[in-house]
Amino acid sequence: MQTLIQTCFESQDYVTAYECLNIYKNSFGCDDFYEACSISLLNYNGPKVTLISLDVSDAALEAYLSTETYQDLELIQFSGYDYINDLASILPTCDSEYFCFLEEHQRYDANRIASMLYHLKQSAQLDGIVCARNHIDDDGTIIFHPDYAYEETLGNKILTGQLLLEYSISGNINLYGNLSTLLASTAYAKTLSFFTEQVTPDICSMALLYQLLLPAHIGYLYTPYVSTIPEAYKDVSATRAHYEAYIHFLTDIGKLSCQIPEKPVPLPSKETHFPREITFITNQSDGCYYNLLPIIREAERRGFKVVLSDDRKVRSDICVYSQHICYPENARFSVILLHDMTQGDHYWPNFWEVERWNKFDIGILPGKTWADRWAHCSCFPYAHPRHGVYTLGYPKSDEINGEALQERANAVREEFHLKYDYTIVYAPSWENDGKEDDFVKALSSLPVNLVIKHANWKLFPDILANTIEMRKLHEHEYDNVYYMDPTESIMTAIALCDLLVSDESNVMIDAILLNKPSIAVTDWLIPDETPSRPASVPVDFVIKCHKAELRQTAEAVMAHTIPYEDYVKKGWDTFSNVGNSCREIIDAIEYFTQGTITDPSPEFLTKQVTASRYAPCSMWN
Repeated sequence: MQTLIQTCFESQDYVTAYECLNIYKNSFGCDDFYEACSISLLNYNGPKVTLISLDVSDAALEAYLSTETYQDLELIQFSGYDYINDLASILPTCDSEYFCFLEEHQRYDANRIASMLYHLKQSAQLDGIVCARNHIDDDGTIIFHPDYAYEETLGNKILTGQLLLEYSISGNINLYGNLSTLLASTAYAKTLSFFTEQVTPDICSMALLYQLLLPAHIGYLYTPYVSTIPEAYKDVSATRAHYEAYIHFLTDIGKLSCQIPEKPVPLPSKETHFPREITFITNQSDGCYYNLLPIIREAERRGFKVVLSDDRKVRSDICVYSQHICYPENARFSVILLHDMTQGDHYWPNFWEVERWNKFDIGILPGKTWADRWAHCSCFPYAHPRHGVYTLGYPKSDEINGEALQERANAVREEFHLKYDYTIVYAPSWENDGKEDDFVKALSSLPVNLVIKHANWKLFPDILANTIEMRKLHEHEYDNVYYMDPTESIMTAIALCDLLVSDESNVMIDAILLNKPSIAVTDWLIPDETPSRPASVPVDFVIKCHKAELRQTAEAVMAHTIPYEDYVKKGWDTFSNVGNSCREIIDAIEYFTQGTITDPSPEFLTKQVTASRYAPCSMWN
């Protein structure tokens, strides 16, 4: 039957295709094949739809029409940002069954109209359908997907437009999209009484969308048939005021029964005085520990009581987090740092889409690279801690210039009685699939010291067992292989070495702080997924190779035929504020939590990141 239906489409026999699809539906139900064919069929024999173009340029309109696949389409153009009156004027004589919109700065799925129409026709009670949307760069890169947090609540559900709007307004998150994400029944729209009170040109599209949604029964699709390109950054304070005034107006006349969320109370204030106790979510077996340790030392030096806790839900007054999953709602004042320098690289530039910072009080970024990444995505509210983001640096960087680190590295060198002058450290993110064996076999015959530095894997017994197995295999078989205590700081290992080898570990970025080159073996596997995946190294300042090329690559670094200084130089954009990071992080905590402000303009405030590539993506766009 599927072959017959496909043959009908190929021969453009849509009548027979329709009859065959009905037979298929009665036999097999509405499966994916039926849905796909029904949507294709609607493109050719679907009901008349009016496409309303809203101040769209001729070039953009021509580009859209060249890809639109829906056949029975009537085009009407509105201009002048008086869309509510424009729609009210054309509805009485409109003979289309449905209508939808075309706007600037949007990209549309070729099957948007047919797909949304298919779902709208599944229920007679629906007045319209709303789809989710992506946000994209000019080059089409997705910087924000439909919000995964609401998929189960909204996806393929029927709800009232008023409920959708109130849910969005109360949560300060735009789940309804824009006019482009709506397809509505003309008969339904003809029953509406439109009004233009409190509507200004900058919110006219939003106001029209609200009036179309408020009395409607809406089907919600989580498939993004529309992608919005955010506008370049501009001041939107006036638009925000117009939006808030319009919401208050709708509430006053009984159309809505919700409130715009209150803005956070500004800090600091003379009444703000927290106990001088800071909780750090970490323990000595945690990968975050050595990054937080310099802050811990500075806090203790400044008279704070320090508490270490591995309970991410612990209740506290002041809490510092650097994990992927955090519970800042349990702290009166919360600070968030990155867990590692390539955090969330699968989602770059917008890792804040999956690890949101808006529930924290302040966020700390390590340097220019991450500040640029944040500016790329700061148009989204969830990227904003309540009291700002600051490039206060990478805590580990404060310790690179002190004598203690080099003294410790020298002590380890003497303890090992290293055989050669040149040292290569192996420090993987995970020990699995014989990676250490690959490393030793590739490099042990070179005139170099091979130092093995594993993380402290007490909390991961399977990985710990792998490290023990590897050590039994190598420790007494090679006179140039040495094992460093897993609890030793990775910075000691880096200070000791001339070259670092890893899979995708953050230690390769740490090595930049001591101007040491790194090699990433990109076909070593990472077992954090099933099946294991290849290593991911999304930075351009690490030398990369396959395991079969490891010896050759290491020799090239040693011989300087690979100019590793160029790699190291690139890596320094990752860091800023070296030597002052921990002091200014504690300065920030004191400023916001201790009430008495001795310096009204402390240095750390100059490092707040306020740049934004795009205008805010908010309730009106």
